[in-house]
Amino acid sequence: MLSVKKAQRLVLANVKKGQAGRAGLLDSVGRILADDILSPEDLPRFDQSAMDGYAVRSEDLGSPKLKRSREIFAGGALAPALSAGECAYITTGAIVPSNAGAVMPVEDVLEETGFIRVRTKAGKGDNIRPAGDDVRKGALIAGKGTLLTPQSVGIFCALGISRLKVFLPPAVGILTTGSEVEAIAVRRLAKNKIRNSNLCGLTALLRPAGVEPAFAENLEDRPGRLTEFLGKLKKLPEIVILTGGVSVGGHDYVKQELEESGVRSLFWKVAQKPGKPMYAGVKNGTLFLGLPGNPAAAITCFYLYALPAINRYMGRGEIFLRARPALLTGRLKAGGSRTLFLRGYFKDGKVEPLRGQGSHMLSPFLKTNCFIELKPSGPRVIKKGEKVRVLLLN
Repeated sequence: MLSVKKAQRLVLANVKKGQAGRAGLLDSVGRILADDILSPEDLPRFDQSAMDGYAVRSEDLGSPKLKRSREIFAGGALAPALSAGECAYITTGAIVPSNAGAVMPVEDVLEETGFIRVRTKAGKGDNIRPAGDDVRKGALIAGKGTLLTPQSVGIFCALGISRLKVFLPPAVGILTTGSEVEAIAVRRLAKNKIRNSNLCGLTALLRPAGVEPAFAENLEDRPGRLTEFLGKLKKLPEIVILTGGVSVGGHDYVKQELEESGVRSLFWKVAQKPGKPMYAGVKNGTLFLGLPGNPAAAITCFYLYALPAINRYMGRGEIFLRARPALLTGRLKAGGSRTLFLRGYFKDGKVEPLRGQGSHMLSPFLKTNCFIELKPSGPRVIKKGEKVRVLLLN
């Protein structure tokens, strides 16, 4: 059996980097920029007031009393220059007169009819946001390879940039297998049937990665069904994720049928738990990932193999789950020839091993936010307070 690291390297070696294309700003969130983005204008676009107050000439900053000449509102008409000895009431965000030296906050003055009396001194430039104070026209906003986060959307909107060139997501198809599997919409299940949690779960896992499945189907267990489905596709997607049918059971046809269809096997079986019967193959640039049918094993293998493949395709810098050291809050038994991936809850540098680690158990994922990774070793006990390595799912 292959090690986890070697299996991951083989998967990534067979993933090409995706094409770049233009996408709407909101559709670009979570994607990687394919071009440098230069600012088309200054931000702020003009000298603006940082608060409600009174715009005053630099020459009049020391005057104890000033004539109130006009009011200037955000979005209103441009105000003429101030005359000697006068000030103008101004609201936050409004464009300041061309010769204004500062804005004095309303709380720093006493208002009288037609005049203000200055209670505190102001310095030149106080409470004025100069044009380009945030971003200068022509400045690099974000370079090629930058991940576009939700927090960064605002600056592109403010600069009028509504479309971006980004690396596009791969087309990904999902196929689950099993004659015992029914759609979740079926209300009354026969005694020998189960709901298709893998199809729903994998679709949900794809969405944070910016991917909607090209297809999501369940295939019954019978020889030739997979070959038949693939043969009807006009075009194979870049990645096909399958669950079930990759072990050694009498109805496990996936591996055999893929290879009969011209898929070149990269590996079958990985020294890990859960997920030992993991399969990977490639055909004409399409990566096939055969995940185990047990739902916890399928989710684990998605994070270890499918998500890194998608990240590589989309040009992301972080390919794998982020690793962190953590202190155990409970005792663990470890050891064996396979890498263990245990579900855990990580917080404040500590990790709690969760109850129910069976590969068929889904309920621990209600709390899981990391995997505890334990390397192969002889039998041992890891005590509370010892340091372990965790892989964060966020």
